[in-house]
Amino acid sequence: MAVFPVSDEIYGIDLFEEGRPGRSSAYLIRSREPILVETGSANSQEALWSGLAELGISPDDVRHVVITHVHLDHAGGAGQTMAKARHAVLHCHPRAARHLIDPARLEAGARAVYGPQLEAMFGPLEPVPADRVVTHEDESVLEVSDRVLRFYDTPGHAKHHTCVVDETSRGIFSGDTIGIRYVPQYTGWNFVYGFPTTTPSDFDPDVMLATLDRLEALNLRAVYHTHYGVTEPASTAFAFSRRGVRRIQELLRMLSGDSTLDDVVARLKGKMADDLAELGHPGQDISPLSLDILLNSQGILVYLQKRAAGKL
Repeated sequence: MAVFPVSDEIYGIDLFEEGRPGRSSAYLIRSREPILVETGSANSQEALWSGLAELGISPDDVRHVVITHVHLDHAGGAGQTMAKARHAVLHCHPRAARHLIDPARLEAGARAVYGPQLEAMFGPLEPVPADRVVTHEDESVLEVSDRVLRFYDTPGHAKHHTCVVDETSRGIFSGDTIGIRYVPQYTGWNFVYGFPTTTPSDFDPDVMLATLDRLEALNLRAVYHTHYGVTEPASTAFAFSRRGVRRIQELLRMLSGDSTLDDVVARLKGKMADDLAELGHPGQDISPLSLDILLNSQGILVYLQKRAAGKL
C-alpha cells in the first residue's frame, strides 16, 4: 500500500527506497498549509509525488517541508522536492542547513560509505536555495494555522538530527532516532522487528540512550518512523530501541579500535540473532538486513576508533 492513513489528517507514503516496499516512509500532514515530513532520496521522488497526488496534493500545495537529518534516504532528494514545491520552505536542524544549501561535503561523505553504488542507490544531490531554509533550535515551534510542531535536538544517531512532535496527534516523527521498524513487506518475515540504526559517522550509544530517555518522558502516543510506518504505543519503539542499544554496548565491550569491519559485522550478526531468538524467532535468516548490518557495522567501527583515539 503506497499511501496509508496514520492519524489526525496524517498520512504515510511509501518511498520505495532501494526499489522495495516497506523501507522508507514520508509523511503528509494535510493541514491548511500542507506539511511534508522527509523527502527521501532523488530516486524516490516519483514515488513521493505519486503518493502526494493520491492524497490530492500538488507541488504548489506544499507549504512546509521538514527533514529529520540529511542522510540521503531521508533528504537526498530535498533539492528536487524544493524545486517542485515552489511555495514551500524547508525546516531542519541548524547543523543540517549547510549540507542542504551546499551538498558537496555531504556527497563526499556518502561516497566514502557507499562508493560507486551511490548514484544507483540514491541518485544525484541538488542544492536548496539558502533563502528557503529555516533552522530550528531545540524545542522551537512551527505553528502552522491549525497545527503545531515542536522540534527537538536528538543526537545519538547524528549530530544534525531533529525529531518533531506533532502536538495534535501526540506522535513523533522520529527519523532514525527511535529505531528502525522492519516490516514484513521489506523483510519477508511474518512479524515486525525493531532495532537501532548506527550508520556512520556520529553514532554514540550513551548519547542515544540519553536522547531516548528525554523523548520517552514526553509521554507520546505514537512513533512515526521513517523506516517504516507507525509504532503505537510509542513505548514499544522506545523499548526495542533501548534493548538494541544495550545489545550494541555488549558488542562494544568485545571489540576495540583495532577491530576490523569483518569483526564488527560478525559480532553484530550474532547480537541480532540473539535478539531475535529471545523474541521467539530462533534461527531466523537475517540476510534481509544485510545492507543495514554492513552500514551499522561501519558506524560502530567509527565509534570504536574515536573511542580509542579519545575523540568522543
